[in-house]
Amino acid sequence: MNYISKLSTIILLSTLVYGQSDYSLQDLNSNSEYYGQNVGTSFFNDHVIVHYFGHFYWGTCTTRFGQLNSLVNELKEQSFNVQLVGIGKDSHLSSLTNWTGSNNLPVCADESPFSVWSDWGAGQRDMFVTDLDGNIVLQQNITSGIPNNLESLLVTLATSGTGPELCDLGVVYVSEAHNSGDPEDYIEIYNSGSEECSLEGFQLDDSSELEDFTFGDVIIQAGGYWVGFEDEDSSFTSGLSMSGDSVVFADPNDNTLFIELLPLQELGNVLLSQSFESDGNGCYTNPTPGLANSDCITLSTDINKSVLTGFSLEKNYPNPFNPSTSITYNIPIRTFINIDIINLRGHKIKSLFKGSVLPGSHSITWNGTDDYSNNVPSGVYFLTLKSSNFNQTRKMMFLK
Repeated sequence: MNYISKLSTIILLSTLVYGQSDYSLQDLNSNSEYYGQNVGTSFFNDHVIVHYFGHFYWGTCTTRFGQLNSLVNELKEQSFNVQLVGIGKDSHLSSLTNWTGSNNLPVCADESPFSVWSDWGAGQRDMFVTDLDGNIVLQQNITSGIPNNLESLLVTLATSGTGPELCDLGVVYVSEAHNSGDPEDYIEIYNSGSEECSLEGFQLDDSSELEDFTFGDVIIQAGGYWVGFEDEDSSFTSGLSMSGDSVVFADPNDNTLFIELLPLQELGNVLLSQSFESDGNGCYTNPTPGLANSDCITLSTDINKSVLTGFSLEKNYPNPFNPSTSITYNIPIRTFINIDIINLRGHKIKSLFKGSVLPGSHSITWNGTDDYSNNVPSGVYFLTLKSSNFNQTRKMMFLK
């Protein structure tokens, strides 16, 4: 999960501009490793900082500082870059030991007329949290207690800059696939961007249900590849049919790319793979998993020709179309099939046919409506034919 999604419920209150809302105050806590040094926001610029404003008097102010001191120490022991700075007023220095006596993190005293308190608009027992970039992400008065989610917030902020951003779909895409049969089937994903990125939460399947494989903490380097072989650990399990299939690649925000795999072809005793560009256009190639795609191979008409005795889904006609288009498909044996229309987001909008069919050539018409008889918007749609041992997808363009 990236930084923005983790902080989706936090209001960004303001942005610190070093030199305006920054401060430089001497650490007065002899138990602190920074004792005697001038500390502030820019001094700890590689840390998430809890800035706590309060009076040094014994009571709630002192209790809250001690609680924050304990929490931040626990996180520092876990190697999180988190820091606490307590900020009082020099008019209360006689009570300083209330904060420093049993605590070990920086304690400072703002001099009259208390410009740091004024710059921050701080009141007694106000807590501010700044992230690694110096942005104030939380301001809260903690008189009634420490927020329950403070620890998780600090951990989230402290780790937000330690990993790459989530990949952009289209910058990462399915660049090659092999449907030669289990266990040789593989899918290759390529990062065409200039930065490494995270595939965490992305999904792979051979249908729009996206129930097969979800990526965990996978980092793909700039110009690098991820290759998954069927049924291997941390890879997909849905078999890719030799008769033709589809690959569905989706990001965590439900944006989807469809890849159409044509029937497996053999040339010179080599079972060819299929390589793709970011727009989904592909061709037959020699297999090169994890390497740059080889040149496209042009097959003879005889090899490309569909055999009516086998499964096939023909291109719809006309295409583009308005108001309707005819779809022809060929079935070699009596079997149960589904014919569906899928939109660009990967959602099934129309079930054209579901049932058992006899061997032979069949035809069906789609009139540009969904399952509720509503007219669909113009645009690109995908036609899928699926049986227990066959899955093929065609792209269609509906115009108005």
